Amino acid sequence: MNKHFCKIIKLQKCFLYTALAVSFNIKAETFWHLYKSKNGVSVYYQSHSNNTFEVKAQMSVEHVSTNDFLELLSDTDAAPQWLENVSLVEVIKHISPHENLVYSYFDSPWPVANRDSITYSCYSKINAQQSKLLIAARPNALSEKENAVRVRTLNATWLLTQQASALHIEYQIYALPSGAIPTWLNNKVGLKSTYKTLINLRNILTQKSYAATLPVIQAGKCN
Repeated sequence: MNKHFCKIIKLQKCFLYTALAVSFNIKAETFWHLYKSKNGVSVYYQSHSNNTFEVKAQMSVEHVSTNDFLELLSDTDAAPQWLENVSLVEVIKHISPHENLVYSYFDSPWPVANRDSITYSCYSKINAQQSKLLIAARPNALSEKENAVRVRTLNATWLLTQQASALHIEYQIYALPSGAIPTWLNNKVGLKSTYKTLINLRNILTQKSYAATLPVIQAGKCN
């Protein structure tokens, strides 16, 4: 079809057509920009049309298993030790063996108001080596509190890949803080806190300074 097309129009127009097609394909691809790669942790960001950042980070943790990670998640008392800027995590409801409803409280530096979130999480297997934990905001699942601004937009994924002697962890999140926070500040805080969270996560996993709390989330079917 392209040969016939080129015979009909001038050669210059054919080149223009080809260039536009290539340009369209490039724009359709997803580009991740490197923010930081240090201490075994790499953090990337992708800019959305409203200038907000989606953040992705990854690392490998030696001598750690997928089950270790899941047991850490079950110990919500230990969450403030590795989740940056988080002072409280509570499981509101165990919906099913693979689904939870979770409340989190975020400390913010003055003069920014503190935030909280209600999230739905679902854990599933991809294959024998890979599994993922999907997290999405459910802001109306619990009435709002006077001392915090409710986060209404949050989507995150933990992708876990079990390797021979290590667990590869990839974390991706897009969240809007709600309230009056400049976009540039939210982007900056998001990048820094993601990097620190993964550094903290590796430390607590390798030191095993947590205690599994039943029920530990199990793999199931997620929509």
